[in-house]
Amino acid sequence: MHSGITITVNPKYPHLRALADRLASDGVPAEAEMIYKGRNRVYALTLDTGERINIKAFKIPKALNPYIYTLIRKSKAERSYENARKLISMGFGSPEPLAYIEVHDGVRLKESYYVCRQLEAQNMRHWEEKADCEPLLRALADEIVRLQKSGVWHKDFSPGNILYTGNNTDGYRFYYIDLNRMQFNVTDKATLMSMFRAINLDENETRRLGRYFGEAAGLDPEKTGDTAVGELRHYLEKKRRLRALKSIVKGKKKK
Repeated sequence: MHSGITITVNPKYPHLRALADRLASDGVPAEAEMIYKGRNRVYALTLDTGERINIKAFKIPKALNPYIYTLIRKSKAERSYENARKLISMGFGSPEPLAYIEVHDGVRLKESYYVCRQLEAQNMRHWEEKADCEPLLRALADEIVRLQKSGVWHKDFSPGNILYTGNNTDGYRFYYIDLNRMQFNVTDKATLMSMFRAINLDENETRRLGRYFGEAAGLDPEKTGDTAVGELRHYLEKKRRLRALKSIVKGKKKK
């Protein structure tokens, strides 16, 4: 049974314990800059040492989730930390994980935070507008082949969660964020191909990357392009149905 506060700090950085304690007791420091506001919030903070870090504050879970994340499943913060360490150990990229913090009320998870090093990189949003689009996409296709061969399934493989550094001359290095739903040792090819479902909402661009992936994997480029687009269409249809269902539920509540 969990109770109180759970803190894990990367053994390489024991000096971050003070920050972890502060997060557990007082929440995100007032001097931290919010850089993303959505279901969860992400902050940037410069430490006294000059280090730039990011703090991800997960949305406070509702209903049964506060108990599930204590008694049955690991919290999103813990999974983010562990998955980043695992991914890096396999030779892939992710901002260096520094700590995770959980605040419990008995068996109820109240708050959780994931802390990592800030990475100066670009993301894959609107890749078609980038000057180095062609070599960048081919490099990403090679990377996806490597991920699949390693059994890595990133369930939130969207362009905002794929970061990169480098250029056409020196090559590219990819880094992944939002890892709490990542799974390892996945061998089912259809499951791994589902990573194409939200990588770009434009069918032509998704097809192009799918073709490059097919070439890099030694598969039929046209068939893999079609499969990639099929994943996108399935994703968009699922989103449409969910929106329709939510609209119906809201309509009933108003009556």
